[in-house]
Amino acid sequence: MLTAEQVEAYRNDGYLRASGIFTAEELEELQREMDFIVDEWWGEESIGWKGPWRDHYLPAGEQENTRAVFIANPQFYSAAWGRIIFHRRLTECVRALVGSAVQWHGTILHAKPPERGTPFPMHQDYPFYPHDGPDFVDCLLHLDDAPEASGCLQVVPGSHKEGPLEHVTGDHTRPYLPPEKYHPDKVASVPVPAKAGDVIFFSYLTIHWSDMNRTGGWRRSVRIGYHDAAMRPIFVKPTDPYPNLVVAGLKRRGTQSRLTYKVTGQGQEQHLKQPARA
Repeated sequence: MLTAEQVEAYRNDGYLRASGIFTAEELEELQREMDFIVDEWWGEESIGWKGPWRDHYLPAGEQENTRAVFIANPQFYSAAWGRIIFHRRLTECVRALVGSAVQWHGTILHAKPPERGTPFPMHQDYPFYPHDGPDFVDCLLHLDDAPEASGCLQVVPGSHKEGPLEHVTGDHTRPYLPPEKYHPDKVASVPVPAKAGDVIFFSYLTIHWSDMNRTGGWRRSVRIGYHDAAMRPIFVKPTDPYPNLVVAGLKRRGTQSRLTYKVTGQGQEQHLKQPARA
């Protein structure tokens, strides 16, 4: 699905927009079932990410008035969203970007309601789910058209080459880059408008942000994260198993312990770890 030129552009810039991965029928089903999930399970809105960064991105009077809808793991409510994790054309694109064996990490809806959809500050996704390598790609699937006025994704090209950066963190906020140094007024960024069905691939090390949605329509996009199957969260020991979903290729064991099971005398399965490979 991706040309050599597209892969090279991703390597250089840290992001890539692609069209035609999903058919019109597939997109319509995903839109319809996401509407159901929002209506059936998650009818409430929040103001979006909280934190002092809002003072730097929103004028007085708007700082508490923005809205957002977040839904993690839509596959818990919809078979169509479960199938999308293994979607062949999507995972083949990911293989071209991160390696032949690909592991799924997570799926979450980021929805900006009309007219006051929340902005997001400059940040990397790395602090949210730090792993022990760079080959982690976020796939932003758009369920609606996302012109610049809707608060589309904006990226800092090439910023992924800087590696993980220090973010402002704490119980009072979600991670964001210090606005004294990293702010749209100080760091040049590029808007990446998209059409419904488009996917924006970007490294979890790429600096990105988005402005408010001031249009009359929704801006719904779903982030699906994937990484090279050899990578693991930094809090998981190299010898510990990490049996998350492999969506393409075959995962090698390396130094991980081998997973086996046996039946105990009570007829219950007991989880065992074989010694790690030398």
